[in-house]
Amino acid sequence: MTKMNLILCTLAALSLAACASSGPREIPQASAVPETVRVEMPVDGRDNGLTWDQQELIGALAGEYKARGHGPLVISYPRDAGNSDAAIQAIAHARTQFYEAGLSWQQISGGAYNAQGQMNAPVIFSFTRYRALAPNCPEGWENLRNDRAGEPHARFGCATAANLAAMVADPRDLTTPRTFGDPDAARRQTVLDQYRRGEATATERGAGESGTVSTAVSN
Repeated sequence: MTKMNLILCTLAALSLAACASSGPREIPQASAVPETVRVEMPVDGRDNGLTWDQQELIGALAGEYKARGHGPLVISYPRDAGNSDAAIQAIAHARTQFYEAGLSWQQISGGAYNAQGQMNAPVIFSFTRYRALAPNCPEGWENLRNDRAGEPHARFGCATAANLAAMVADPRDLTTPRTFGDPDAARRQTVLDQYRRGEATATERGAGESGTVSTAVSN
């Protein structure tokens, strides 16, 4: 076999191997999609303030919003309802309870909907949260004989991605990284003042703190 024929045969073999491959594969990943949480709170026109059940509902909503809520928490008022006065009072108390639970006033928004004369129209709470999506892990294995080194496969990492989707606290973290929180302005000013005076800026250790490795257990 001539050298040219050998080269042609080698190229043909590589071409067949490429045809045998199923093409580029995507790496399995966990993802998330936004969804709207919508909760109706019944309001009796004879009520003055919040009942125990309403307070428990608002507490649960505050906890869920703080853990996974995004965007404003919208409180919708029933316009043209028979219980409008009671609904207004309930909303005022609800806003206060949300604030006491740790929500800022900027996170709480308001709206209205047409109650069309209902006697006991509900107050509606709504906000956006994200739902995690696990990848669809296939069963069995394909023939990997002709795969190139480092080529992704639908099975590799799929179980890990599925577990991540099941365990993540806030599914939005799967799509968008979190931003840093507000810095500690007081601590920053303290460090700057110490630096300008030529003092050590590290936090001093207490008398009970030590970096020594414990020798209570020996080999």
